[in-house]
Amino acid sequence: MQNLDQQKLPIWRRIIGGSVLVVIGLTMIAISWSYPSGSLTQMGPGFMPHLIALALITMGIAVIVSDLRDAGPVREEQVHWRALVFISGAVIIFIVLIEPAGLIPAMFCAVAASMLANKRSGFLSILIYSAAVTLAGWFLFIVALGLPLTLFGR
Repeated sequence: MQNLDQQKLPIWRRIIGGSVLVVIGLTMIAISWSYPSGSLTQMGPGFMPHLIALALITMGIAVIVSDLRDAGPVREEQVHWRALVFISGAVIIFIVLIEPAGLIPAMFCAVAASMLANKRSGFLSILIYSAAVTLAGWFLFIVALGLPLTLFGR
């Protein structure tokens, strides 16, 4: 006899994740259909949306195939609320802080908040990791890409 938590999932529950990716990709293609793609050397405004949409569709199909091939017993796991709250909070913190505080404080606070999702993260590791990611973000967005973002406040 199988336990309740080791039953096979119905087919619709197994393919829902991949189906969402396929639907998002198809929606992106439908929205950007009239945008000219251009070529690889002369990219038009539709090039990246089409490329991302095709990547999403491909990944969605791969997820569906993978989920259908592995139809063994599945143990339902609990939702990791701590991670969900802190990762979502980190995104909100970044959105709220990027305009008034600037890139450096927004990135530092968002990374620190996301690190709190892990119960084993200590204060020192949060500080070091937040500083390292913020430094990498500064280098990427300001130095390498030259984006016109304010570093500290307006």
